[in-house]
Amino acid sequence: MARVSLLKNRMRLSSTILTVLVRPPYIFLSFFFCFIVELSGCSRNEIGLAELNSNKSTQQILEDAEFAISERNFRINNRLHIGRAIRERGESGFPDYEVILFCNLSHAKRMLELAPDFITYCPQRLIIRDTGTHRVISAALLPNNTSNKALNAITAEINDLMRDIVEFAAADWPELD
Repeated sequence: MARVSLLKNRMRLSSTILTVLVRPPYIFLSFFFCFIVELSGCSRNEIGLAELNSNKSTQQILEDAEFAISERNFRINNRLHIGRAIRERGESGFPDYEVILFCNLSHAKRMLELAPDFITYCPQRLIIRDTGTHRVISAALLPNNTSNKALNAITAEINDLMRDIVEFAAADWPELD
């Protein structure tokens, strides 16, 4: 019961803040804010993450991630440059936080036919954050321990693709001359 109350309060807070965030220049930050609000009550164990570290530059990771995403038949819907936007507001030295939003409509259709409430997990997100010493690449994994075996098979397939994308983005590739 307390969890339901907490979720209702979180939803009220989200809708109040979103009415402010839909005004430019905050519109692109609204997607990121909703993502953070949604995750704020969950631990890593509850949501499941595919996460790896890399010493590559943020730009190299972005390029490799975008290649891996498109090679797995996902379409990139948007890119959010959160760190850059904060720096542009005068916070010099703020680290990079990048979010790539992407979707595969075939996977989404199969999943949503079985569980319409799984729209909460659409689109997929890949996050790159700069810690100062390395970059962390992470993606939220879909729940695949439901009572619906067909849904679990689809989410397991998508989770495998997400892990592959994170691994590809983090991999050190030899420099070509």
